[in-house]
Amino acid sequence: MLSLRQLVQSEKNRLHLAIALGATASLMMIWQCWLLAVLCNLALQQQQIPTDLLLHIVALWLLRPVLLAAKDLVALSASQNLRMSLRHQLLRLISQAGPLRQRIASDGDLSTRLLEQVDALDPYISRYYPQLYLVLLCPLFISIAVASQSLLAALLLLATAPLIPLFMILLGKKAAEASQQQVQALGLLGGRFLEFLRGATLIRQLQAEPLVLNRLNNASEEYRTRTMSVLSKAFLSGAVLELFASLAIALVALYLGLGLLGELPWAKAQIPVSYQPALFILLMAPEFYAPLRQLGADYHAKAQAEAAFNSLAPIWALAVCTGGDTPAPTEPVCIEFQQLSLLGSEHRAALLTDIQAQVLPSQRIGLVGPSGAGKTSLLESLLGFQYPDQGQIKIGDHGLTDLNLAQWRQQLVYLSQQSQWLSGSLRSNLLLAKTSATEAELKLVLQQAFCADFVFSLPQGLDTQLAESGIGLSGGQLQRLALARALLKQSWCWLLDEPASMLHPEQQQLYFQQVEQLSRGKTLLLATHQLQHLDWLDQVWLINQGQIIAKGTVAEVQAHPLYQASYRQDAL
Repeated sequence: MLSLRQLVQSEKNRLHLAIALGATASLMMIWQCWLLAVLCNLALQQQQIPTDLLLHIVALWLLRPVLLAAKDLVALSASQNLRMSLRHQLLRLISQAGPLRQRIASDGDLSTRLLEQVDALDPYISRYYPQLYLVLLCPLFISIAVASQSLLAALLLLATAPLIPLFMILLGKKAAEASQQQVQALGLLGGRFLEFLRGATLIRQLQAEPLVLNRLNNASEEYRTRTMSVLSKAFLSGAVLELFASLAIALVALYLGLGLLGELPWAKAQIPVSYQPALFILLMAPEFYAPLRQLGADYHAKAQAEAAFNSLAPIWALAVCTGGDTPAPTEPVCIEFQQLSLLGSEHRAALLTDIQAQVLPSQRIGLVGPSGAGKTSLLESLLGFQYPDQGQIKIGDHGLTDLNLAQWRQQLVYLSQQSQWLSGSLRSNLLLAKTSATEAELKLVLQQAFCADFVFSLPQGLDTQLAESGIGLSGGQLQRLALARALLKQSWCWLLDEPASMLHPEQQQLYFQQVEQLSRGKTLLLATHQLQHLDWLDQVWLINQGQIIAKGTVAEVQAHPLYQASYRQDAL
């Protein structure tokens, strides 16, 4: 699976440019400190200060911040490009996954991950990653410059430098754990908030606003507490790093000061480092530890980015089927399940096991069984969103995974248990199936699906606005509208998953009578709990625990003990 370091490599050119600018600024800083030491030495000796020396110092003083600003801008540009590209890739994977995305998280949680967690990678990309290289290059340059004046001072700097990364790692582990918990809490909070927004109309109708607000307030307070815990650990680690850096600088300053006074125990009445080199080293000492302190300060950004990336990892891990180049059939053909097996999320539960069955052209099959038996999984397997864990599905003479899946899905009518509705008018939602549909075609499919009466009785008719998920209409009305939308699509294969579960018994009878007439000459797979009003089906498959237990006519399957037990349970 892709790692965070590998992800950053796609913008390595910009990031390497940022590193080069930072290293150049470090070299300029070394030269500036030397010129300042020369200037102070000349002033101490009351000698004339050359004009070109002052010009050089001013030029370096102005140019170095420009280079550092350019470094930050280049790194930020790399971060923006990388995050935009990553977000597009994740959106494409989620769209290709179809119903498989629900195995990861709810839509609200996924939205939070794409927005918040992708943006949480920014500090790692723009600050921490370049600093990983600068923390090696800048102290190396400074060590060489200091060693040219005093080898012992350089050894002191190098000896104390490892203390900062050591404590950074020790303290950073706690911050990393807290960041991981924070990411999970944010995902849950985002998912809950989106679900409340989707159900805002129903919440107002039930007058449940105080209860919802109370739950949101409690969740927000818990999130605030977690945030303060993460920040406290980050600030603590930063304070400890500053303490050790200050002690190390003080140690170097003590050595240089005692040396100038001739009070070193091993060099009495001697000055191992004269004033100008000593001032140069003292000016360089804080700069030696600055990259290390910056890396320590950014370490919590690394922990936060790793936690965010781990929350995105399940999306990368989706085994999405991309299909092949074989054209999909446009006429009814034989569909065959050959030893098909599908595993659940993280291979913990089998959705389908060793399915061996055949659907003849224009044959109408019923899938019946208790809840969780595998009926929906069998229908979804024909959508081609994931590779089978075992066996295959043959569509005519070709495997499903070899077909052009975009063309194949155009040949399908799929009605899920909860059809998808977008915020907009009824007309715009119906036109999703066929953008060029005329007014006459819309009226025809509404009549065929028994929707015309209630749709045209609405004040705005087809221009009536729907909230997201179809809020504003009843479940039965939405199911009939879903059938109307499906009828706009000229498809030879219908996959219906509990299409009339929210209708009254009388409406169910009319609904299935209409489906019987409209599905003649088409291949139909219909998942249902009961077989009432479905005597016209050519064959019924009884499914339980991901396996086909029995096949036969409607009457034969109704007589099966498993169906009778399931029917009695549904009735209760």
